[in-house]
Amino acid sequence: MSELNILRSLDPTDFEKFVAERLLPVLGLTVISVTGSPNDAGCDIVAFDSRLGNKWCVQVKRYSEEKKVGPRDVRDVVLGMEHYGCDKGLIVTTSELNGPALKEAKERGIDSIDGLRLLTIIRQYSIPMPLTSKLVSGNGMKTRKEVKTRKEEKKGEDREYSPSVKIKDDGAFLPLTVSEAVRIAKDNLSRYKEVKLVSVKAHLKRLYFFKVKVSYKLKGRRSQNLILGIDGDGKVYEEIPTLVKSISCEVEYETDSELYHSARDKLTKEAEKQAPEGATDIEVKMESYKLAWVVSYYILRFTVGLTEAEVVVDRQGKVKETNFDPLDEGKLREFYGGRVIRQDKEVKVVRDFDDKFLEELTVNEVGEVIKSAKRVRPEYAVESTRAFYHIQGGVSRFKEVSDGVKVDVFLNNYHYLTKVDNGGRVVDSVIVPDASAYAGTEKGYNKKRKCLIVKERDMINVINATGVVERKEAPKGIFSKLKFSVSNAITSDYSIDTNDPLDLV
Repeated sequence: MSELNILRSLDPTDFEKFVAERLLPVLGLTVISVTGSPNDAGCDIVAFDSRLGNKWCVQVKRYSEEKKVGPRDVRDVVLGMEHYGCDKGLIVTTSELNGPALKEAKERGIDSIDGLRLLTIIRQYSIPMPLTSKLVSGNGMKTRKEVKTRKEEKKGEDREYSPSVKIKDDGAFLPLTVSEAVRIAKDNLSRYKEVKLVSVKAHLKRLYFFKVKVSYKLKGRRSQNLILGIDGDGKVYEEIPTLVKSISCEVEYETDSELYHSARDKLTKEAEKQAPEGATDIEVKMESYKLAWVVSYYILRFTVGLTEAEVVVDRQGKVKETNFDPLDEGKLREFYGGRVIRQDKEVKVVRDFDDKFLEELTVNEVGEVIKSAKRVRPEYAVESTRAFYHIQGGVSRFKEVSDGVKVDVFLNNYHYLTKVDNGGRVVDSVIVPDASAYAGTEKGYNKKRKCLIVKERDMINVINATGVVERKEAPKGIFSKLKFSVSNAITSDYSIDTNDPLDLV
């Protein structure tokens, strides 16, 4: 396998690494940063020439022999120079620049290293080739040393995505590689502690290429031949990109019976635009050339904490969706050892801490602990209430709230109420009689005065632990009733707010 074929078989990121770490140094350039990404602004590598003081914008193109660097790529480098403040531009490719690109590069002062020159530099400076899966011994088997190296590299990594899957028809164009999609998805989940790749699936859409002949009248009959393509996402191609025959993940195909006809119509219009200005009687003839596919997006699944997540990464390298499977309460109980409670939008696990307190763990959407707090045990809060009032016996009940436990010990027709905070301290208390001990047409508890309100006939009785503390005559006339209602709405002194005495603490 020649050096150029080895470089063409590399992942785009690995080829950028080869150029940055092995090629540029022998040319006297010091790498400042490697910016390569789907949104690199036309500059994969920023380098510096200390001898001449020049700052270089280097664009790397790992193309097949058939695919050429076009003028658009040259213009991208010019934009990259402006974006990164460089005064020199360089294109490094495993292919070559086509005619218009060479002309554009010369006019804009952009240097280039094509495949032939790259091969010469590699051999002149004995630049070592990076190892790839295609670098195997003659019988197709890896040497023992290579196998050991690969095993050492795989330690601590995620499982492999899947065996290589063959692509239908003439192959597929990968605007974004599998490894790039995995990296982007993992970066999206980097806020979580445990993230492991489970599977990757590439969603493929149809990609058509046509041989196009455009003929027209312009000082006689003239014609030109083109290759045009269009994919299921509507992107138009003016040349054939690198097509791969297999991919290291699962695939799913999306077909559209209407696409072929709409593709021909759209490319016919694109072809007509290629005729020179002033041309008339334009005719376009098309014939199918290649039938291929394009990766529109990747669907990646990960185990994240105690659940799984699905991340969708599109062809531009943008995360379109991130969805988490619902947390399984059984897994939470098994992992943390406690009971699961859901409060508002929060999920919490409450487990034993000691004989007085519980530990409350607040977990995020993947089951990882984001907050830990100490909670008072309800049983200890009941004991504290009995000790606080120096009482024995009675029927107890409690209600857990976020900042502690409310306790009601019912004894001899009285409610002994407390609120015990999460530090085990009694922070609120009151004793009120039970409503059933008094006869009345309407009765219940007033939160403001922490007392029992009993309304009977024309009287309103205010009652606390010592008995009736206030008797107020109920208004009789319409005007008096209206005045009383307004006053009570403002002061709430005689309102019945609740039937549960626990609401008083």
